Amino acid sequence: MKRILCIVCFLFVVGMVAQNNNQPNATKKIGIKDIFLMLPDSAFDHQDFTLKNRKKMLKTIGQRPNTDVENYQGTYAYIDVCDPKNGYLSAFYYFLEGYKFEICYWNLKDGRKLVGVNKDEGNGALKFYLYDNGNLKEDSSYEPPTYGVQLSDFFETSHLNAKEKAILQDLFKNRVVFQYVLPRKGTSIEMRVGSIPFDMEYEAMFDEAGLEDAKIKYKHLIFKWVNEKWVKEVRKGYKTVE
Repeated sequence: MKRILCIVCFLFVVGMVAQNNNQPNATKKIGIKDIFLMLPDSAFDHQDFTLKNRKKMLKTIGQRPNTDVENYQGTYAYIDVCDPKNGYLSAFYYFLEGYKFEICYWNLKDGRKLVGVNKDEGNGALKFYLYDNGNLKEDSSYEPPTYGVQLSDFFETSHLNAKEKAILQDLFKNRVVFQYVLPRKGTSIEMRVGSIPFDMEYEAMFDEAGLEDAKIKYKHLIFKWVNEKWVKEVRKGYKTVE
């Protein structure tokens, strides 16, 4: 009986150790590499960003795949930047066109971390997660208010007549897409007018609608992280000078 009890106890301990090895230590200082691995596959929704592949990427940071071979069938994904000090990572999923994921985090006052994931291919899609005591879950409660943007946030209209402004408003509502930039330095998120790869109609939409290049005067948004809230700031120009 004692032997059976010892075996049961041994198996229980082994099981607990195995489980703990698959979970981050809640007392361990969590960095961007840990978060990159903790994110679910659904954060990327890309075949090259399974957990297994992400582990491999962390061993070859900055090493672009050699695609200069005949009939190349491998991955086009690799980690371009991993900056643990600033809590930032970017990884291409198709470097030939510059398509990439950006990941960063903000430290909250209560010890949690707000994690942002940006899928960028000229236009972007943001997802947010909360890290809390070893767990990472998708959470939209800290998302910046990108849904409430308006024409005047991205275009100067004071020089347009009523007809031109109406045309621009229609394009803004029905055609314009947006690109996001997560911060490697600082804490602000940038939002600007984006592009659609290989879509020549999108590239020419202003001209085809009768709006000359001189009529299009861009602005962009900066969402500043102030006291754990996003504060919108409108800036002139297409983007902030980097």
